[in-house]
Amino acid sequence: MKQDRHISDNAADVQQIRDNVLARSVADGDEEALRSVIRNYGDLVFRTAFKIVCDESEAEDIAQEVFIRVWRKAASYDGRRPFATWIYRITCNLCIDFIRKRRITHPFSRLELSDAGGLPDRLLPAEISPEDRMVLQETWSTFFAAASRLTPKQRITFVLKELEGLGTDEVSAITGMTPDRIKSNLYHARKAIREVMSRQF
Repeated sequence: MKQDRHISDNAADVQQIRDNVLARSVADGDEEALRSVIRNYGDLVFRTAFKIVCDESEAEDIAQEVFIRVWRKAASYDGRRPFATWIYRITCNLCIDFIRKRRITHPFSRLELSDAGGLPDRLLPAEISPEDRMVLQETWSTFFAAASRLTPKQRITFVLKELEGLGTDEVSAITGMTPDRIKSNLYHARKAIREVMSRQF
């Protein structure tokens, strides 16, 4: 077990070094380095944005804006923190801006309660049985229906903790929320989702 943890720590250290080099190269205007960042983190950014804003087209636009921000602000990246944390933070901040703007510009509409559609193929496992696909799509529909009832911070907390599987310390580093605030937001998000599930079943 200790050996496995040591290997994992070494791999994380190597990745951190690579990311620091990439960030410095991007800050110096290296377009190939930016393309490497997009290859490494493009799926993470789209996946996270889609789960938060519940709209494939908007998630694509947010992902594009994330990497524009990376290009412009790479010099501000703190190399002592994981690069993924920085990427997550940019993504979540843009998602919050999008959700708040949508609620201001469409205060009387229920855009988020329109047909959820299905999860994009790129978010499904490469090999998945029809039964498992159905379960995933039903789970997504339940979350989608509940998401409109969540504040942006509740939605982001649930996505990062429950759907992305991040630890409380990671979520805190990404969002700036204290562990107590994370716990509170997660509680309310789970409560809303349970209420939706109780009505569906």
